Amino acid sequence: MAVHELTPEEREQMINKAYEKMNIKRRHLSREELEAEIIDYLSKKQPCSLATCSADAVPRISVVDYVNEGLTIYIISEGGDKFKNLKENNKVAVGIGTGAQALKTRGVNIWGIAEVFTDDAPEFEHGMKVLEPVLKEMADAMGVPFQVPKGVLRLIRVTPTKIVYHHTMKGIKHALWEK
Repeated sequence: MAVHELTPEEREQMINKAYEKMNIKRRHLSREELEAEIIDYLSKKQPCSLATCSADAVPRISVVDYVNEGLTIYIISEGGDKFKNLKENNKVAVGIGTGAQALKTRGVNIWGIAEVFTDDAPEFEHGMKVLEPVLKEMADAMGVPFQVPKGVLRLIRVTPTKIVYHHTMKGIKHALWEK
């Protein structure tokens, strides 16, 4: 059977029909409204998947903790193949989503540029301040202050270039933000 790729217009028609049947008013947000929705969602600290890809096109996905500052995502990590990939290719994707059923989905798909900072960079210090809530949660869970030897942690800052946002029950589907 041949596969038919939906055109953007066909996708919009399908979404609009589905919302009509669900009795939910479809919303098209202004840029400012969309940014506020995305920032609100990011601030809820849902599970986050960071996708990287090596120079020879081998993908890798890592589930990570994050904190946002506006639309910018900050992630700390002590290592892993993601850093090898980021040296070779700084383009990343981030997926954050909630909802066990399609109709209750809320989430973002983010495409962006990642930068990696070590603890001798001013950006690292700023990122650690932004990440204080995550570090406090880790310390509380362990029952001791969160301490890592100098030179072990690295900070990843993801600056978005494109975001697709969904909040199905609010009538928001495939809302596109671009830099």
